[in-house]
Amino acid sequence: MYPTPAQAEQMLLHCAHARYVWNLAVEQHGHWRPGRETAPGFAEQCRRLTEARRDNEWLAAGNADAQ
Repeated sequence: MYPTPAQAEQMLLHCAHARYVWNLAVEQHGHWRPGRETAPGFAEQCRRLTEARRDNEWLAAGNADAQ
């Protein structure tokens, strides 16, 4: 694969968005401790991601399926 400079930049941006969302999900589960409310499940995390994409143009520019 030999992307053009513009394509390479877009690919790196795509990876940055996916990494941000992944790290956020890991962080949400990392804050859970016994005795606390349960960590957000898949459906709740999807809902939160939809809200975040609506509120953040840079995140909405990324691929929703990868996020």
